[in-house]
Amino acid sequence: MHKLILFIKTYEPDFERVYKLLDSIDKFNKDNIPVFISVNDEHFDRLKLDCFEKYKVYKDSEITKTTITEGWRYQQIIKSNVYKLNICENYVSLDSDSIFIKDFYFSDFMYDDKTPYTVMQESKDLLEMSERVGIDSDTVFFKRALRDTRPFFGNTGKEWDFGPSPYIWNCTVWQHFNDVFLKDLNLTFDDFFAKIDQKSYSPSEYAIYGEYLLKTRLIDILPIGSLFKVYHYEKQFAIEEKQLTIKQLSKIYLGIIYQSNWQKKKKKWFLF
Repeated sequence: MHKLILFIKTYEPDFERVYKLLDSIDKFNKDNIPVFISVNDEHFDRLKLDCFEKYKVYKDSEITKTTITEGWRYQQIIKSNVYKLNICENYVSLDSDSIFIKDFYFSDFMYDDKTPYTVMQESKDLLEMSERVGIDSDTVFFKRALRDTRPFFGNTGKEWDFGPSPYIWNCTVWQHFNDVFLKDLNLTFDDFFAKIDQKSYSPSEYAIYGEYLLKTRLIDILPIGSLFKVYHYEKQFAIEEKQLTIKQLSKIYLGIIYQSNWQKKKKKWFLF
């Protein structure tokens, strides 16, 4: 079993992006951390042949089954159940719109052989940027998701952002959440998502993971900030794009994310 893997959930509309992500992994993955990919069943055979030759590729149904079909909720379910494959102790969950910009190592994600870092921060830079572009910082996604999720676990204190992507997740935490917490409530993962949905529209796998980890302390919590520079908003990119070069950003971050919900409209890539 691997101590750590890189895990990418993708589907055909994001294949162009995932190929660029994979190219960046091939270039910068200095410790040869194993790469695993999951693809929607109906798109599985459309992935480039060399992906099957270079990486381990799964159909989503090989990981878990879900009744949830809406895309952004569906992919959260798949990513949260990687532990069922029994292939790793920890995994870095990467989105297709990510790209590495510098050499990275096992030690960027793991404190030691047993303990992963946990992305856990107040994200004041995101809150500030939200206000700059005319978005109420009290309504940003991570805060809505946290407020909807936290009551199930009874946690109090600061409103933590357990993102942004990439996330570093421990399989024991996800397994315990399913096999103990949900079992005691007689709920499936889908049921739990639906309960959060009844409160608002913002179930979030990273809020569930983070809040459950806070509740249980199943592993030591060693907080770190964002692994990647994330351009959350198109207006943010317009403000910041000429302020720092990729070389400068690479002193701070392992990679960059251009959120695909607005970047797709551009029909171009800003890197490579």
